[in-house]
Amino acid sequence: MTQPPDEPVPEWEPYRRPPKDRIRITETSCCGAYEWACQGGQFLILRRTPTGQYEETARGLYRHARPVWQALLVLHEDEHKRKARARIAASPKRRDRALPGNPAA
Repeated sequence: MTQPPDEPVPEWEPYRRPPKDRIRITETSCCGAYEWACQGGQFLILRRTPTGQYEETARGLYRHARPVWQALLVLHEDEHKRKARARIAASPKRRDRALPGNPAA
């Protein structure tokens, strides 16, 4: 199983876009939960809040922001796998199917 890099838990803060500064989204996580962006020569990670606003983390140089992005993707993928396993385990009809990440024997 892939292990995330040893990075601290990101601290999220409200995203405030300067009025004339353009942002470029170049990558998005599998379900759109996180977005990798570049703005004004800095890299950052965005996520949408339940209220529809955006929060950012890891703003700065590529070498600072990219490991955080990679760690978030690994954790996010693991979260999807856990939820899928829980759904399969809770459904008696589907127990004979292979769990994600575990091929059928």
